[in-house]
Amino acid sequence: MVKEIKDLQRKTEDQGFPGSGKKENAGSSKGKESGGRAIPDRLADGLSWFMILVCVGIFGIMVFSVSYGVLGRYLPFVKNPRWTQELAILCMVWLCFLGAGYAIKEGLHVRMTLISFLVPKKLASVLHGCAYGLLLVINLMWVIYGIQLLQLTKMAKMAATGWPMSVTYLSVVAGGVYGMAMALYRLWKGGF
Repeated sequence: MVKEIKDLQRKTEDQGFPGSGKKENAGSSKGKESGGRAIPDRLADGLSWFMILVCVGIFGIMVFSVSYGVLGRYLPFVKNPRWTQELAILCMVWLCFLGAGYAIKEGLHVRMTLISFLVPKKLASVLHGCAYGLLLVINLMWVIYGIQLLQLTKMAKMAATGWPMSVTYLSVVAGGVYGMAMALYRLWKGGF
């Protein structure tokens, strides 16, 4: 039994799964510049760094909104505004769509690791590549249909804040563009 567990751990390390201690695609020279990282690596890291800053800002707004709403319920000297819940929901929607793109870049989406044990390494790599291709198509659909939603809701207003309803659906477009960029990056990077 112990031998099978050790064999399974060795296979996991050979596959380069997150947390296995092996750097993913560390020795690859594909697309490398002389003396540094490849341009797509730097672009993906820069875009992700910017999106993380945006998500931290959105999260801060959400925490403030929820906290203010809770204080407004229990403290008599704090007015309980209606907009706190609406703003918190809007922030959560934005975090979900922007966070999906980051998960694509880092390979954090739910996937079947069992495939890596049942099929040869080359076939597993092809299947992972197909998964990122599918994510690219899904994010393209987010952009296309998100733009249509923006056009349909440009005149509608949110009930409490009075902001245009299209602010909510702009998150679908922004997340779709970011997700497409990260799916293209993962397909370029290979070594799934």
